Amino acid sequence: MTRDNRPGTGESWDERSLLLTMLRYTQETAVEKVQGLSQELARTAPLTTSPRMSPANVLNHLRWVERSWVNDRLLGGEDDGPWTDENPDAEFDEGSVLPLDQVIRLYEEEAARTRAVFAEHDLDALMARATPERPITARWILLHLVEETARHNGHLDILREMADGSVGD
Repeated sequence: MTRDNRPGTGESWDERSLLLTMLRYTQETAVEKVQGLSQELARTAPLTTSPRMSPANVLNHLRWVERSWVNDRLLGGEDDGPWTDENPDAEFDEGSVLPLDQVIRLYEEEAARTRAVFAEHDLDALMARATPERPITARWILLHLVEETARHNGHLDILREMADGSVGD
């Protein structure tokens, strides 16, 4: 798959376009890192110190991170993530039971929703759950999602190499 982290011909180079381009690029990279893995390899967590760190679990985590930041915090919707007080990392566990193609599809759907929200939302607007101590804007959330996804792409790159020897670009 040929990916490009630059706006295409005729696309704008304004801040929103650049941020959304980088978000899309990191999202597509995350999907690329898990595509083609067998169910077994997608669910294998090779690091004994990180027993939940499998490719499928990381991608599922990214899905719920986006949903939480956009739907719950930015827009003020319900926190409908799988986590609980007893299991605050349940989104990782969920990735271990869902078929990989479903993890990918659900992530791609959430990623598309995230990009659609930020394509229209005022980047200077405070998140619905802002407080004087946390006056977080939509711009900050968008940048955070780029950073979070890029950071986990490094994990996915290593997990994929450990799983089947594939190396990324």
